[in-house]
Amino acid sequence: MERWFTLEQRRRVKKLITQKCANYQDNNCIALDYYDGCPCIQMINNKLYCNYFRNAVLPNDSYLEKELTGSISRDRCVICGKVFNRTNNRQRYCSDCAKKSKRVVKAKSERKRRQKRGL
Repeated sequence: MERWFTLEQRRRVKKLITQKCANYQDNNCIALDYYDGCPCIQMINNKLYCNYFRNAVLPNDSYLEKELTGSISRDRCVICGKVFNRTNNRQRYCSDCAKKSKRVVKAKSERKRRQKRGL
């Protein structure tokens, strides 16, 4: 399923095209250059259309590639509800809430350990 680019993704795609695409020259695509020049299809569209861009240029930015192809899993934090990118399948919290949650669990564990020892 192809999705529309967000503004940030579109900016990163354009930057990749201008820096890494071998077919891009003066706002034109050399591969599509029939007569006086054909504008780069990927620069003017908001989806993945160019196969050359998808196969040769996009792998230079692995995170953007995962975002655009949908292979990155996005989830909501259990505590604050903020959307974050999961790095593993057991992750439940965003980075900010993970630190807070870790402190709470550690404190609870220490209290329990102290009570057990009778201190």
